[in-house]
Amino acid sequence: MVTVIALALPSMALAKGKKGDNAGQVAGKVTAVDTTANTITVSQKKKGEDKTFKAADAKVTVDGAAAKLSDITVGMHAKVTVGTTPDVATAIDASAGKKGDKGGKKKKK
Repeated sequence: MVTVIALALPSMALAKGKKGDNAGQVAGKVTAVDTTANTITVSQKKKGEDKTFKAADAKVTVDGAAAKLSDITVGMHAKVTVGTTPDVATAIDASAGKKGDKGGKKKKK
């Protein structure tokens, strides 16, 4: 029984380390959606680059509700989760506005 516990602990530690890892997520503004090719392109403002993901089998939500890739429009904010293949989306969570956006730009008087 001691051997079983000793073997189980390292694998539990590995699983725990991956749980909070955000390395598999890309967030930004949607710049393109291609429903024929099943791809979504997100602009990463901090990195100054666009990243395109294959989304054929991705779980898609818009404002927290189940949706389809075709429900996502250019200009929305999206958080794309990737799996072991960095250009394949496993989940896409899109919203009409950027999280925490309070209308950053002031209106001119």
